[in-house]
Amino acid sequence: MIQSFTSIVAAEKAKLWQALSRSAVLFALAIFSALAAFGGLVFALLGIYLSLEAVVEPWTAGIIVGCAMIVIAFVALWVIARLITKQGRTPELPPRSSATLAAASPPPGAIPESLRATVSDVLGAAHIRTSDIVIGALVAGLVLGASTNLRQRLVRSITKD
Repeated sequence: MIQSFTSIVAAEKAKLWQALSRSAVLFALAIFSALAAFGGLVFALLGIYLSLEAVVEPWTAGIIVGCAMIVIAFVALWVIARLITKQGRTPELPPRSSATLAAASPPPGAIPESLRATVSDVLGAAHIRTSDIVIGALVAGLVLGASTNLRQRLVRSITKD
């Protein structure tokens, strides 16, 4: 059983590395595309400057092109800021009073007090620190969150009876 678990973890680790390398390649392509777009913008602005220079004084053409570049930068930053703030926003919950929370019954999946006491006694006797449990839960959550195959196998093995 331990060998099958280690082989599953090794397979999932290989999948994670493959996805990470694919992400790194896509990130490099995105950076290259951004640099190419910036170069195109520089040449477009240079062309606008040279076209304006024939009509108006050179310093006026420089001010017009510089202001256009600043406006483009502010619009891009505004769009990026809106996307970032929208991404981190969580839906607001209706306000509850503390009396309502105190009178509420425990959720259906709550751990009974007898089981909680037994588990804490066993963990205390085995000298397992709370930080070890937290780190283990974090690693298990990351692995199960990243691996759908492992998650499905775990659900099948738990519900097998």
